[in-house]
Amino acid sequence: MSMMLADIEEELKFCQASVESGSRLELVVEVLQEISSKLEDLMFKQKLTESELELAKSLYQKARLLLHRAQAVLSMRDKEQEKFLPKRV
Repeated sequence: MSMMLADIEEELKFCQASVESGSRLELVVEVLQEISSKLEDLMFKQKLTESELELAKSLYQKARLLLHRAQAVLSMRDKEQEKFLPKRV
């Protein structure tokens, strides 16, 4: 179980770096949604030790925060790109 949580932690580091650089945001959103789902399953369907549960909760909060940030950056980027598209008549 701790190995799985460590893998998720590494994935979150990749996602955080990508959000901060503004690259691969579509991929990051998908990965973060998957991570959130995995963590929900772990927290509610698995028997975790107290320390594993605390780590899972912390990782879940980080994943949700990064997901929100990635979606906001994507939205801003899309709105910015719309300015440069030709207007329809």
